[in-house]
Amino acid sequence: MKLNRNINKTRHNEFSSLRLFVSAVFIFSVSFFFIFFSQNATADSADKNILIVFQKSHGFRQQLIDQLQTDLSHYNYRISNLELGASEKISPQNLSTISKQQLLISIGSQTTKILLEAKIDTPILSALIPRHISKSLKKAHANKNNWSCLLIDQPFDRQFNLISAVLGKNQDTGVLLGPYTADLQKTLKKISTKTSHKINFEKVKDSDQLSSSLKKINRSSDVLLTLPDPSIYNKGTLRGILLSAYRNKLPIIGFSKAYVNAGAIAAVYSEPKQISKQITQITKNYFIRRSFKKDNYYPDEFSVALNKNIAHSLGIKLSTNETIVKQIKKAEAKK
Repeated sequence: MKLNRNINKTRHNEFSSLRLFVSAVFIFSVSFFFIFFSQNATADSADKNILIVFQKSHGFRQQLIDQLQTDLSHYNYRISNLELGASEKISPQNLSTISKQQLLISIGSQTTKILLEAKIDTPILSALIPRHISKSLKKAHANKNNWSCLLIDQPFDRQFNLISAVLGKNQDTGVLLGPYTADLQKTLKKISTKTSHKINFEKVKDSDQLSSSLKKINRSSDVLLTLPDPSIYNKGTLRGILLSAYRNKLPIIGFSKAYVNAGAIAAVYSEPKQISKQITQITKNYFIRRSFKKDNYYPDEFSVALNKNIAHSLGIKLSTNETIVKQIKKAEAKK
């Protein structure tokens, strides 16, 4: 009996020692894992400094900046903001801040222009920039590497798909082409055919020609598709274009939500949350590749704005926003 008790006692001591050893190994492993990955995370975040650069921000831009800070904070990035002043030159202090970053997210065309003219080496991802401005800046700064733009313009096929969803296929679509959009004629012709629409172009060389060109579009077209060309569509011409189209029962497809509020019957556009989501994804891919996949990105996600009062007065019955979005996405999925 005494021998058995000694054996059991010995086994108990051995088991206790083994348990203490296993616990010590576990605690060491967990501590090592925590320290190792904490150090890696710190080193990783130090290599991913992102600076959101902008000028005076309010409304849509401020919503985008706020959303970007929220979305990017979910990842291992160090995010900070820099508001540039009215001057077109960047101060030495701000240049020093910029030089410590791995990526600049530039909000707006003017901010991007200032950064490019400062000949900054840091990679730039520009947002809320129109296609025609991106084109002219890329021509002026052809040697700038690692710069990409998420355009504010919607893809052209999406706009024709909007016409299909709102008015049906086989529409005679009128388009006014100005100095900033004249290069799009072949592209638009190809896409209109692909989406089962006809297209009528009228070129507008100057403001004096706008009225006569618009009259021709009114006579030959079922709908006017507007493009972001500031030489045609601006504060001075907006009211006249809307009134002329309305008198001739010509529905207008706008290029922004604001244009729909002013009198266009529909537009596709992207919300700050949708833009921020895509910027975040582009940013993630950038840090994997250390380069941008494209020079220009078009918006992936979109919303639809409708002016049902104007549509009703033109005898057009509109579906719900959700239904129209689904129709456009279905058409895009077939590409």
